[in-house]
Amino acid sequence: MPTEPRLPNLFLVGAQKSGTTTLAVMLSQHPEIYMCQPKEPGYLAFGAAGYRALDGYGRPAAASSWVVASRAEYLDLFQDAPAQARYLGDASTWYLSEPGMAARLHNFNAEARILIILRQPADRAYSAWCHARRDNEEPYEQFAQALQAEPERKNPSHLLRYREMSHYLAPVRDYIKQFGRDRVHIMFYEDLRDRPESLWRGCCNFLGLETTGRTPAAHRQNRSGLPRSRTLHRLVRSPRIKRAARRLLPLPFVSWTKERIDQSNLRRLPPLPRAQRNALSREFSAEIEGLMNVTNRNLREWLPDE
Repeated sequence: MPTEPRLPNLFLVGAQKSGTTTLAVMLSQHPEIYMCQPKEPGYLAFGAAGYRALDGYGRPAAASSWVVASRAEYLDLFQDAPAQARYLGDASTWYLSEPGMAARLHNFNAEARILIILRQPADRAYSAWCHARRDNEEPYEQFAQALQAEPERKNPSHLLRYREMSHYLAPVRDYIKQFGRDRVHIMFYEDLRDRPESLWRGCCNFLGLETTGRTPAAHRQNRSGLPRSRTLHRLVRSPRIKRAARRLLPLPFVSWTKERIDQSNLRRLPPLPRAQRNALSREFSAEIEGLMNVTNRNLREWLPDE
């Protein structure tokens, strides 16, 4: 008699553009964690409908090519997990932003663990715009123009929902309400960037895992910028190329190689001007104060300058 497939029990739910790709690669290097590929199957957010949002040009968004639309196909992503893997992980960042996702994940697997990593809201929004410009999904050449256009867009991809995707407080509270504080671990982008060893130890402690020696290499993944060569950029991100590379080579090596190519091929956009960052941050001031209470973390550096 065939055995029932194991359900994923580890969800890295976001936030988008907060280091989730880097963190997912780190998690995948632990012998007791199996992270599925693609990183963001999105099935539990969109189901059989798939991903139907549009990019800034009105075309199907890039994510429509990889979102999984059936339960069987979704569970099949975990069939190669080794027996020693205590955690089967899904790192779909839509799970933080889509309405009702905490209840949906709880109904799917009430024993799951939830990982959340957050970034200063204005910085996250600007990074998303840089990403959209990089992948030719955003026509506006100025961030201010894209922000102004956001409310008028029809069914935009989540990448283009710059303000919306930076509202963390309500979904964080919802996950804590559904799963309990002991099953929700909240991290911060600044720690991944500046103190990856400390962040890794905290993550492993939360999951009840040994840190297994050295901290996994935290190569910066999914960096933003304008490609010097669009052809090379498309090749590196081709789903077919990525699938073939992951079948033949270890994921850390694939990630390291992609990061090195991006480092040489992507021309970085200038940082978000201070005045613009402050203006956008003011829209999130009350939420930042609320997050400080929920997380017991001093986030005053996230607030606008006086």
